[in-house]
Amino acid sequence: MDGRVWAQYLREVLGESIEETSVVMLDNFECHVSDESNKIMYEVLGAHLCPLPPNSTSVCQPLDVGVMAPFKRNLRNLWLLEEQIVGDDEDPFSPTACQKRMAMVKRAMAACDLVFNDVIP
Repeated sequence: MDGRVWAQYLREVLGESIEETSVVMLDNFECHVSDESNKIMYEVLGAHLCPLPPNSTSVCQPLDVGVMAPFKRNLRNLWLLEEQIVGDDEDPFSPTACQKRMAMVKRAMAACDLVFNDVIP
């Protein structure tokens, strides 16, 4: 995302959601905290921009910490447990692109089940 896309998002998407004076909390991505962003936020949307302290996004976003981190860890662990098939494009026993996608979908579903069983009762 760049400043142009961010400005468009502020005006056309976020602007539709803000009905009264608000505080919008954002990470420190450059285009989020730019002078232009601050100007649009205050003058056009009637909102105040409040950037989070640097490197605090993961602490402030409970889904990142409580759900996504375990999901990614489970996904990685399941991938490491799979038997790897080594071959080249000419090898008839190498998995096809479709088979690889299906393996990824199944792996993601299994990782998701592990998270929901462990984290979300």
